[in-house]
Amino acid sequence: MPSLRILGKRDKYMKLLKNLKVIVTVAAVALGIGLFPSVIHGETDLKITVPTERAIYQRNNENLGQVNISVDYSGDAVVKARLAKADGEALNEEWSTLTKRDGSTYEGTISNVPGGGWYTLTVKATDPNDGTELAASSVSKVGVGEVFITGGQSNSSNFGGEKTVAKADTVSAFNPNTKAWQHCEDSQPEKNGLFSSANGGGSAWPSMGDALVEKIGVPVGFVTTGVGSATIEELRVKHYHAIKDAIQDLKPYGYRAFLLHQGEADTPNTKRDAYLKSLQGLIAQTREDAGYDLNWVIAQVSYAWSNYKDTQKMESMKATQRSACNDYNIFVGPTTDDLQGEYRHTDNLHLSKLGLEEHGKRWADVVYEKMMSKHSIKTDAMQNGQLLVNKEQAYAGDVVEVTAQPAEGYFLKIGSLSVNGTPAPVDGSSFHMLGSDVTLSAEFVDYAGLQGALKEQLTSAEKIDLTLYEVASYSSLVSAIASAKEILAKDGANAEELQNATAAIRKAKDALVLIPVPDPTPTPKPTKKPTPSPAPTETPSATASATPAPLAPTATPTPVPTANSSLTPNLPKKGTVIKKGALKYTITSSTQKTKTVSVKQLTNKKKTSVTIPKTISYKGHTYKVTEIGKKAFYQAKKLKTVKISSTTIKKIGKDAFKKVNAKIRIKVPSDKLKSYKKLLKGKGLGSKAKIVKS
Repeated sequence: MPSLRILGKRDKYMKLLKNLKVIVTVAAVALGIGLFPSVIHGETDLKITVPTERAIYQRNNENLGQVNISVDYSGDAVVKARLAKADGEALNEEWSTLTKRDGSTYEGTISNVPGGGWYTLTVKATDPNDGTELAASSVSKVGVGEVFITGGQSNSSNFGGEKTVAKADTVSAFNPNTKAWQHCEDSQPEKNGLFSSANGGGSAWPSMGDALVEKIGVPVGFVTTGVGSATIEELRVKHYHAIKDAIQDLKPYGYRAFLLHQGEADTPNTKRDAYLKSLQGLIAQTREDAGYDLNWVIAQVSYAWSNYKDTQKMESMKATQRSACNDYNIFVGPTTDDLQGEYRHTDNLHLSKLGLEEHGKRWADVVYEKMMSKHSIKTDAMQNGQLLVNKEQAYAGDVVEVTAQPAEGYFLKIGSLSVNGTPAPVDGSSFHMLGSDVTLSAEFVDYAGLQGALKEQLTSAEKIDLTLYEVASYSSLVSAIASAKEILAKDGANAEELQNATAAIRKAKDALVLIPVPDPTPTPKPTKKPTPSPAPTETPSATASATPAPLAPTATPTPVPTANSSLTPNLPKKGTVIKKGALKYTITSSTQKTKTVSVKQLTNKKKTSVTIPKTISYKGHTYKVTEIGKKAFYQAKKLKTVKISSTTIKKIGKDAFKKVNAKIRIKVPSDKLKSYKKLLKGKGLGSKAKIVKS
């Protein structure tokens, strides 16, 4: 609670009272008695409503935050605020003046407050005429650091086998019922009450807070919205009120991301396209309510209940969750499926104390690596031009400006700019930084190459069966096709016209929305879930009415593996050759369950470095890179570095690296060094070649 120090009215009677107190108090001390309380209240009180003690404000990537302040004071006064460090030293000598709003509310901010440790906020009201201090109040333990909204099912909430407590004093939890902050200790305060959705057990958040404080040295705060047994659609509609309230409650403080740990309830019977649609709708609604593109981290969770063994459905659920991520503001989170045995409570469903601690550490590792660490930006060596960037390092989500510098007589090929082998926005002028190191590459072509690129896009567009797509989504493609034909028929069309026409077709193709196709098989009736022993007390959340959050009006999601193996319309065929950057790939499997490609060949033998990505995208589908084909890099004598980012390589063909640069370095994921060395053996590498950790 804020401490209150009222210094009294300005009039002569108050001065007399104060003088009287001094005289009588001296006498009382001499006699060993106490007559007056330590605080005298005037006719008006000054109350700090924001922040409360242990409040945490979200910092930016420069470790600076804005402390928003709201004060209730009914008198007419000049109200000012100032922060002091733990040792009592003022953060800024100048006091920040608050502005009077409606009624008795005064609001203001203190900007550029460094993250780290606790501050004490002092607010005072002074007479506007002579500056006499009328009232003052203070709040201790106000911090700038990292704030997270958490949500999902029981293992995101308070169903753990044992309650945990944050060891660090600088880990806080926001109580949505009291609108105040408190030390982070289980059970976490929740909107629906301690023994409804919260269940009175332990959570991962005290452990995550401790692990993150150790990494970054600033306060960490949480607000919990999880509901036991909730499906993704129930979170989007039935239980969304708790999430929306959290977004509103934290607006004065800010927050870094929404952390979702959910999937168990949907793994057995929810169709994956329906799951993805609900998940994307939930993300879109939180962003609409937040007023900006709120960061999300989505855990990979599929362990449906005790001893659930359908590994095919479990893997398809995690693939679906990953498919919703873009690695710049929607990130792949940790998994808990592997936390079994001693990591589970006696019900073999919820996490034990050991499991909660490990869960929290995994969350801390992900958010630190993806959102709080800078990553490097490099460019491949390219023929007939180069790419320049405005920064060498950036945080995930930062916009990196790219400048193409073609050699004389050459131009940037529209759509050729790629980030780690994945196409960037078609105009090639910028991209969103990923939560990992990136390598940029592009192609530069002459005028004839620009014409060829436009013809290639035009041919591809004309082959599209528009009856498969919603009318509103393909009207721009029809216009782009007509415009491209006019430009190609035009005498003396300049390079800019060719580039713009190419970009228009690519953008229109990306905007196509498939017409939903009914599933040919009937929806299976949900099977009753076996009750663990002892039965977990996951009770439904309060039945407060909530307006259903609308689904996101976005393009058709990328297809992901589902429980049914029927092909979706327009699914590329096995054997299709795809060119991405400096590599060609061959589709080796193209079903709803499995989409894989093999590296076919290096397209430019003059390349000095190349990256084999984890996945590539093609016609709205994502394919895992699982093979390196026969003679893929044959006679690439200038190739000095190959970085294998893919962790799913199962096969490397004969002579894949025969007659490459003798001193080539193959960089592989650290946990794949042993297995990849075995795969690379006998594939043409010489004795001077090195296989190292990336």
